Amino acid sequence: MKDKSLQKSLKRANSGGTHKLLKTKFLNFENDIYKFSLEFSKACLNPFKTVQGGMITSALDEITSISVNIFTKDEYLPSSTDIHTTFHRPLFEGKVLGTAKIIKLGKQIVSIEGRLYSPSGKIAASGLHTAVLVKTSEIDNNK
Repeated sequence: MKDKSLQKSLKRANSGGTHKLLKTKFLNFENDIYKFSLEFSKACLNPFKTVQGGMITSALDEITSISVNIFTKDEYLPSSTDIHTTFHRPLFEGKVLGTAKIIKLGKQIVSIEGRLYSPSGKIAASGLHTAVLVKTSEIDNNK
């Protein structure tokens, strides 16, 4: 996946604040799975010193959205209509692995599954993200 559309998608992703906050990095695409590394800073922690649930959901939103943009060769971005997060175990400050898999891409709606894994490789959170597809050309023309 070293084509121009991938570079365009990654540049678009890097323009977002969440991408920078979480230090999101696209690693690879293999067997229909998009893989990312993310990093939760102290700013993402709750009083228990674990990653706050909303930050985890933001991370899932981030990687699932980037995956749709990469898959559509930067033609579409998802605009969330629903996101469900299940928390399996706490996450702590530091790096985590994130994965995303597009379940169904329709003409107007997309469904994506995202997962975050602890540094030891155990699933920490999973999410199902549903979104309306928005043409990037419309977004770019509204600047």
